[in-house]
Amino acid sequence: DMRILVTSTPGAGHLHPLVPLAHELEAVGHEVVWATSPSACEMVGRFGFRSVPCGLDGANRRSKVMERVPGLFELPPRERRAVMLSTTFGDVAAPPMRDDLVGVFDEFQPDVVVHDYAELAAAPMSSARSIGCVSVGFSGAVSDAVQRAVEVSAAPVWEREGVEITTATFNGDLLLYPFPEWLDTPRADVPSAPMRPVAFDRSTASDAPEWVESFGADRPGVYATYGTELGPRAPWSAIFDGLAALDADVIATVGGQLDPASLGPVPANIRVEQYVPQGFVLERAAVAVSHGGAGTLIGAATTATPQLCLPIAADQWDNADRLAASGAGLLLEENERDPDSIYRAVERLLHDDSIQTHANLLRDHFAAMPHPAELVATIESLT
Repeated sequence: DMRILVTSTPGAGHLHPLVPLAHELEAVGHEVVWATSPSACEMVGRFGFRSVPCGLDGANRRSKVMERVPGLFELPPRERRAVMLSTTFGDVAAPPMRDDLVGVFDEFQPDVVVHDYAELAAAPMSSARSIGCVSVGFSGAVSDAVQRAVEVSAAPVWEREGVEITTATFNGDLLLYPFPEWLDTPRADVPSAPMRPVAFDRSTASDAPEWVESFGADRPGVYATYGTELGPRAPWSAIFDGLAALDADVIATVGGQLDPASLGPVPANIRVEQYVPQGFVLERAAVAVSHGGAGTLIGAATTATPQLCLPIAADQWDNADRLAASGAGLLLEENERDPDSIYRAVERLLHDDSIQTHANLLRDHFAAMPHPAELVATIESLT
């Protein structure tokens, strides 16, 4: 049996992709310990893993990023990712994570490290100790500009560990990517392999709220969400005004950082919640409206739900561009997010058979990817 150290940044979108693989490694007898920020340790415990607090909490990290780049959201939208990824996960988060992980490496003595793609301290620390290291991606391949920016931001940690940074070794020995090649082409200069994203929510049908049964039963259901992090930045007023004109049931989840009462009165066909497990609603939804975050995009893709993406930052623009190019959804630019444009886009998604056909194809491509259980032997070989 091996000792597996899992490391990740906080945030559900970064934790969730690691969980199915960690469960499969534990299921065959390996010991798994998870290092993440103090605020995320409770979530990791709910997943069933022992955790060790390491690195910065999300709120602390966000404040430091905005101090360094106060004009982040004034940048052209497709230029934000390089700045956001490198500043957030490299400049700000990687050095304190490295300092906290030193003791964990020394005490736990891992045989293999599995880390969130955005947790940038694990790879150089594993390299310096000749430990096998696997990165788990949460979305598609990054551009050359993003790759260069992130490498520069993480270079000080590699230097402190006394190892050379290269694009090929930046993620460790192997990057597991969660998009099928029909949606995204992996970087040729990074050792990688596909791994199917798997839903792991332990909620059962009996846990579903009573109102879920009627969602989408008598007329189409529309699921609108900006994930767990970006609710305060979402254009809810335009979204609600646009969706109010639809003959549809709408469930909108705004995340834990936004009080639904702060939104004021909402249209009669819209129900607002802070959080609902998306598995309860996606199977019943005819359309998903979101920021294009990887978790929502993948969830909707695996249920063949046509999607409307209104990205804000991070990987969302890349995800939305890829989805729109696949024919399985639509993208509205920042200057197109008025209620009428949103209404017309959702109406098209509800009635365009071609988009539904492509959504079905995308679901099939995801289903054909290797299950995390099929990657266990590959990870074991890294010892």
